[in-house]
This record gives sequence, structure tokens and C-alpha cells, in this order.
Amino acid sequence: MKSGAVYTLERGTEVLGTLTVAGAGPFAIDASFDPTPAFDPYRVLFDEDARYAHLIAQDDDLALLEQAGAIQESLLALNLVLRREGNVGFRTFLLSIEGAGASFRPLPPEEEPL
Repeated sequence: MKSGAVYTLERGTEVLGTLTVAGAGPFAIDASFDPTPAFDPYRVLFDEDARYAHLIAQDDDLALLEQAGAIQESLLALNLVLRREGNVGFRTFLLSIEGAGASFRPLPPEEEPL
């Protein structure tokens, strides 16, 4: 993944924000996140996801893992798309957004035509 690549985060015809790739780690791609006003209704869900990620890092209690899984399922159910110039990107990915930062893990890792 090329540093500086820009993806729009979309749900249907709405653009929820822009992710600019900062670097790639072994498990996820790090990016900055610039939300649009259309992101506001989804912020609570992403905040909850981040909260549970921090809790799980300190405690692997099964109830916490189940709740975190349910939040991830809710995020996947939004059918978000990451679109890059050239109308390519990702339809299936894990996404974490915390403030002005984001990370995502494409599933599968190859971009596809959108």
C-alpha cells in the first residue's frame, strides 16, 4: 500500500470521509481520517468499537470479546466501501476510526473494481 494514497469512505451514495494512507503494518493500514458531516450518525458506533478494542487489550473476558464481535458485525453490516481514484478499492474490510486516525484491514488484501 502506497503512503499518501487517498480513499473515500462511502455508504451508498454518501461520502462519510477521506482516509489518507500513512503506512502499512503487518496487520493493518494506518491512515489519517477526515470526516464529512455525513459521518456524524456513525461516530458513536466507531467510538464504541474503539472503546472495546482498548478494553480487550487489557482484559480478554469472553463477554467483552462477544460485545466487540457484535460491534464489528454492526460495522460490517453498514456495507461501507473504500474507493480510490480510478474507481478501485475495497468492499470488505475491518475498519477502526479514533478521532483523526484510522486503520483498516482489507479482506481480501487486493483492490477490486468498484
